[in-house]
Amino acid sequence: MLRTRFAPSPTGFMHIGGMRTAFFAWLLARSQNGTFVLRIDDTDRSRNLDEALPPILEAFAWLGLDWDEGPEFEVNGRTVGGGEHGPYFQSRRGDRYSAAVAKLLEAGAAYRDFESPEDIQRQRTEAEAAKTNYRSSRVSLELSADEQAAKADAGEAHVVRLLAPRDRTLTIDDAVRGEVSWSCGEMVDPVLARGDGSPLYNLASVVDDGEMAITHIVRAEEHLSNVPVQVLLFEALGYDVPTFAHIPFVTAPGTTKKLSKRTKDLERYRENPQFKSLYQLADRVLPAIGQELSETMNPVMVAFYREVGFLPQAVRNTLARLGWSLDDRTEEMSLETIVENFTLDRVVKAPAGLDCDKLLAFQQHWFAELAEHEKVAGVRHFLSLAGIEASEEFVARLVPVLGERLRLASDVLTFDE
Repeated sequence: MLRTRFAPSPTGFMHIGGMRTAFFAWLLARSQNGTFVLRIDDTDRSRNLDEALPPILEAFAWLGLDWDEGPEFEVNGRTVGGGEHGPYFQSRRGDRYSAAVAKLLEAGAAYRDFESPEDIQRQRTEAEAAKTNYRSSRVSLELSADEQAAKADAGEAHVVRLLAPRDRTLTIDDAVRGEVSWSCGEMVDPVLARGDGSPLYNLASVVDDGEMAITHIVRAEEHLSNVPVQVLLFEALGYDVPTFAHIPFVTAPGTTKKLSKRTKDLERYRENPQFKSLYQLADRVLPAIGQELSETMNPVMVAFYREVGFLPQAVRNTLARLGWSLDDRTEEMSLETIVENFTLDRVVKAPAGLDCDKLLAFQQHWFAELAEHEKVAGVRHFLSLAGIEASEEFVARLVPVLGERLRLASDVLTFDE
């Protein structure tokens, strides 16, 4: 059975670009009657999981993207998550990573490297001056296994590195990008774990994917460079190598640059002609409901769209059209239509730009499709958030009067302008 996953870090928000990648992974699982696993990469202990995780799970729940395995969470009165491959938090899987490091060391697929950072930097500088590629010196391999163990037991600073095969060219058939190859001879032996045993991303990710029997990895294209290390690890640890699909990034409207969550970029986005409509909407709606623009409440974050009144249908439709298409003419698509027709071979290789005008058009379309009582409930909800009590009867008369002027339920708060 097809098994795919999404592994976010708990940051207290869900980026719209990250959600697009998660959506594609979810769609692949649903289109093939497979399993979607939500795994939490929470190895950064400086973050408060109790505060940072719920916004991510709420974003999935709001969009109707349930998960078959993962953190337990209540969605529409039922609990989703759990599963036999848990725990689904990397912070609780340290014993698995330690066992993997021990296995790799015992098999000779990895080694303890005691070279100092200063020595390594000197070698890099010398290689650069000689116009050659730097490769790990591997001087620590001159130590016997017992000597390595003794030095580690004595507390000498070191890392654990994968012993990359320098005579191999590694090739994969990426489900989006096609055939991609790397020369392992050009690789620096990658660090897998620190001297204290704590794993780095590649090791933890491979161990989790292997133990959770993940068959397809759908993720952002910046992870493409991790593939050769991960394939070598899958093989060395005896796991089946999954199919990879690397999705191009989402660009800011009207640009070729990746949609950013950095504060300085968010300030520039306000002046972006295509983003202006969303910022103007925020300026009208957020103060009325007691909120304001911030690093976690802005048009780059999924929560923003929920808070200002967008429908999940409109956001899903927008996400689906960010680099994927049903054909050359269909725009409005229900979730059922997207699931029925989703395939990775229709994902484009080029970055896709967030189109704010199309997002608003999708919102207008799906709002018009709502039953009258759903529109009334939405309008009453925003009036209530603004401290305005209105009877259902009154709002039921108001909604038809506003007609097509009502694109979002929150528009009711702006008509006095």
